[in-house]
Amino acid sequence: MKKILVSLLFAAMAFGANAQEVVNGVRVPSGYQGHIEYSNLFYVNGFETGMDLSTTHGFYYTPNMFVGLGIGLHVAPGDAYVPIYAAAKYIFNYRTKVSPTLQMKMGSFFNEGAKPYVDLSFGFRFASDRDFAFSIQACGSFYAPFNETESYWDSVTDKYITTSERRNLSSVGLRLGIEW
Repeated sequence: MKKILVSLLFAAMAFGANAQEVVNGVRVPSGYQGHIEYSNLFYVNGFETGMDLSTTHGFYYTPNMFVGLGIGLHVAPGDAYVPIYAAAKYIFNYRTKVSPTLQMKMGSFFNEGAKPYVDLSFGFRFASDRDFAFSIQACGSFYAPFNETESYWDSVTDKYITTSERRNLSSVGLRLGIEW
């Protein structure tokens, strides 16, 4: 009985190792995938820079099409924001080691309430024969403009002072990512 169980275990492991399809030395995307991405951002209305770190998790429904959900941390000068989004990625030629990709994220970002967020990127995916890929993309992000208010106590006038500043976080940038 033990010999039969051990034989079945080794057969299952061998089958599982061959279940991932490899074409031209590239693993064909399928099933669950996780992504981590870092973006260096340049704001459209000024000379300031920021950064974005995000993670997306979802599934490849076809070898070309990924759909998932994600969360990020957008660090802007003076504050941080949390975008939550749905993402879709299309790989134009998944059978080659280097293939063009198009990615879109849509959702909301949070700081003082929820506001719309849209991100579009185009770049290249560098695949391997393992369950791993690296990507580099040019990206553009739209964050709905909002008013940011601050209140502080002024000891000279002995009053609370409230200021309001219009913030626009829309940006362009360069994004680096890995998927597993």
